[in-house]
Amino acid sequence: MIAVTADGRELILRAAVAAGTALLTSLIFGPFVIRCLKQSFPERIASDSARLNELHAAKKNTPTMGGLLIIASILAAVLATGRRNSPFVILALTTTVAMTLVGVYDDWIKLRTVRKGLTVRHKLMAQVVIAAATSVACFQLSANGPYESSNLFQMHGAWLQTGWAYIPWATFVIVGTSNAVNLTDGLDGLAAGCTFVTALALAVITVFAPIGLNSAGLREDSAMIFAALAGSTLGFLWFNRHPAQVFMGDAGSLPIGGLLAVTALACRLELILALVGLVFVVETLSVIIQVAWYRRTKRRVLLCSPLHNHFVFRGIPERRIVCGFLIATVIFALAGLLQALAF
Repeated sequence: MIAVTADGRELILRAAVAAGTALLTSLIFGPFVIRCLKQSFPERIASDSARLNELHAAKKNTPTMGGLLIIASILAAVLATGRRNSPFVILALTTTVAMTLVGVYDDWIKLRTVRKGLTVRHKLMAQVVIAAATSVACFQLSANGPYESSNLFQMHGAWLQTGWAYIPWATFVIVGTSNAVNLTDGLDGLAAGCTFVTALALAVITVFAPIGLNSAGLREDSAMIFAALAGSTLGFLWFNRHPAQVFMGDAGSLPIGGLLAVTALACRLELILALVGLVFVVETLSVIIQVAWYRRTKRRVLLCSPLHNHFVFRGIPERRIVCGFLIATVIFALAGLLQALAF
């Protein structure tokens, strides 16, 4: 049984306030946001797969860019918890807003032109620039003393605990997680549901696990951000569940992944993030393997990537696919909780 101190109870309360504020903001303002998005940003089904476009034809004209609701809910939660002046919170939210702008521009190109959004090169360049700047800022915060590496996983090694090697590593984690959530966002409720479970598990780990932070403020900041992300995505899931009333779009998936990564890096929980969010990892690997194998052999490993589209092509109902992925995420989250709380 985990003993909870007075400070721990205050931390739990702040996290609960953040989650509740984000949830209520999503639920209350969701209908209004959806009406606005429906008038200006109806989804255009135009993937590289003609069969996938046919299978998803019913989703046409569903409003997109719903991720703006998630980000706004997180900002409301930050204001409610009074942590808006924290250096780490400012950094995390700045990164989130920057990724949101990239996502909005990508969605805007898809909706307003015949193009399918930013080119892969341009999107990746924008993400790398944002992630690198964030990584440098995180390193500087750590070097100035308020943030200490976690002792949860000694496998990081000394070269990642200190030194400039942290910057390319952190950049890779931020860009990879941002794209992983983006790739997972393909079915109603899939990305939002997996993010909710992942963020909730990380919030619990941040509150209860011995992650070795020498700054109570950083623990509080991280718990608040994870809880706010969990609350906002849960509220969004009410509107995004099948059949979806609104889609997240890149305006949501890119910043959500970035925020998960930045916050996990601050606590040195990036390896736990990879375990808890293993669905995101598998979805990304499915695309990498599919592309690499096709370029080499001109044959496909999957009927269509990412992995969830393979099951769509096999004729499995969308709700069943999403339910299976969410169950897998819950299992991975429990594994992450057991791993973290065992230290």
